[in-house]
Amino acid sequence: STLLNMLLLRKRLWNLSSKVQDYLIIGWIGILAEAMKSPHVIQASHAARALANLDRDTVKEKYEDGVYILHPQYRTSQPIKADVLFIHGLLGAAFKTWRQKDHSNMEDKDTNYTECWPKTWLAADCPSLRILSVEYDSNLSDWRSKCPVEDERKSLAYRGRELLTKLKAAGVGDRPVVWIAHSMGGLLVKKMLLDASEDPEMRSVVQNTQGIVFYSVPHSGSRLAEYSVSARFLLFPSVEVKELSKDSPALRELNNNFTKLVREHEVNILSFGEMLPTYIGSMIKLHVVPPNSADLGIGDFIPLDVNHLNICKPGSRDSFLYQRSLQFIKDALAKEFKR
Repeated sequence: STLLNMLLLRKRLWNLSSKVQDYLIIGWIGILAEAMKSPHVIQASHAARALANLDRDTVKEKYEDGVYILHPQYRTSQPIKADVLFIHGLLGAAFKTWRQKDHSNMEDKDTNYTECWPKTWLAADCPSLRILSVEYDSNLSDWRSKCPVEDERKSLAYRGRELLTKLKAAGVGDRPVVWIAHSMGGLLVKKMLLDASEDPEMRSVVQNTQGIVFYSVPHSGSRLAEYSVSARFLLFPSVEVKELSKDSPALRELNNNFTKLVREHEVNILSFGEMLPTYIGSMIKLHVVPPNSADLGIGDFIPLDVNHLNICKPGSRDSFLYQRSLQFIKDALAKEFKR
């Protein structure tokens, strides 16, 4: 009798704890849904990712740390036809890299200014896309002492493997993909696709890649690494900067293997190159990625009168930079949009 009472009590407590858990989840859903209405893209996107991970009824993908869904951020009956992925570069971020070009006087910016053009413009122009943006830490200088393991984690090889695993968990590779990359982010894309091509479980990522847009990607290195000695804040250049050394054998091998891969899979390529120098701190003014390094030699290469930071920041929705990028995405995914 005592044992029976204990079992009954345990069952009641279990039922009660389940209800409490349900109430807690419901409470969090309300808070997150409210946060998604925020005009601040970072807050809204964090909330959207958390809600997507809670929604096991309609969302089978898992969005791990550093992977953000920009569109759709709400349940929709419209089928998703393809994915577009945004990968930032050195010192970039999942949102700030992809903002509209800053005005000379930001106090006078118009009401249509967007903090994240993929979320605002691309989602409106191509509502049947799932738009993701990723984030990872990067540094110019390693002036602080740290353990060798930290160095290894900042390498292109490690970052590529880690990010590829996260994107696979998010369902990347299950449908056609277009990659959009700025600077070092383009090298990450190349490394991920090469790694995926050698892994049977990841191969669908390569097979479904329809196009890549490169914004000033240093295919054969960056001049930034050349200034690691003369620049005060680069006296101890980071792993990331060292890997960008001009004409490095590692970059050459990466590029050769990648060009072979995209030709084999007939991947569409569009590259933009910077024609104006960028101020690095107060001491240095340079072309971070010279045109000959930004030109992959496959697909269209378009030089623009912008610097390295603004090469991925369209001045407006009607600008050539955005419209040409948009047209490339539509062309690369034309078969999907017709279905």
